[in-house]
Amino acid sequence: MNTLRAILVEDEPSGMDNLRFKLQNNCPEVEIVAECSSGAEGIKAILRHLPDLLLLDIQLGDMTGFDVLKAIRHPSYEVIFTTSYDEYAIEAIKNNALDYLVKPIMIDELQEAIAKARMKLSRNAPPVPSPSTVLPPKKFGFPISTGIQFFELNQMIYAQAEDNVAIVYLDNNQSIKLTKTLGWLEEQLESSGFCRVHHSYLINLYHISEFIRNEGGFVVMSNKKAISVSRRRKDAFLQQLEEWNQVNE
Repeated sequence: MNTLRAILVEDEPSGMDNLRFKLQNNCPEVEIVAECSSGAEGIKAILRHLPDLLLLDIQLGDMTGFDVLKAIRHPSYEVIFTTSYDEYAIEAIKNNALDYLVKPIMIDELQEAIAKARMKLSRNAPPVPSPSTVLPPKKFGFPISTGIQFFELNQMIYAQAEDNVAIVYLDNNQSIKLTKTLGWLEEQLESSGFCRVHHSYLINLYHISEFIRNEGGFVVMSNKKAISVSRRRKDAFLQQLEEWNQVNE
């Protein structure tokens, strides 16, 4: 993991400015994707950005930082509390906080907390195929309305269900409308490095650029397409990804 995508939740402007300044000048691995001045804003930002890291104040006007955590049912991020109060440390631990920093925040303590987050997230991240991995050239005949069109399988990034047929998206920005269903295509390709991650999507594991954790999660493909991984398919996807990654090491 090269970058930690972080959301800052702080209701005091001076506190936000101070935290931003210290992160930008001392923690270059942190990318701030949202700054929120209330708990409600924080909840919306978490659901929108799916961060790796949440730096969270405790007193947020009509909410507390603990209220924010309770609003997210399946958190996929690490939490660092940043607060002026030291009496909430035990409750923070009960809420699985990674660290608890009391203002004024010391730079070395902030750096240490970020390092812990980086280590923990890297340890929990699933294996992702190396970009250098190359599938052997293997052509496949895709049934289309005028006959059969042949492409090498490593050109296919993903396929999407549309009505009762499948649309195949290739790495040259072309798409092909098949005369067969996505289920049929899955049966043909499941032993060739392809995985059904959602009712509507079949992906080529070779073309995964990133996996983002959440309830099910998201995969980002080589063409920047973000595809949801359904919760019921997540375990099977991670197992297939790990097995495929080992074979292609």
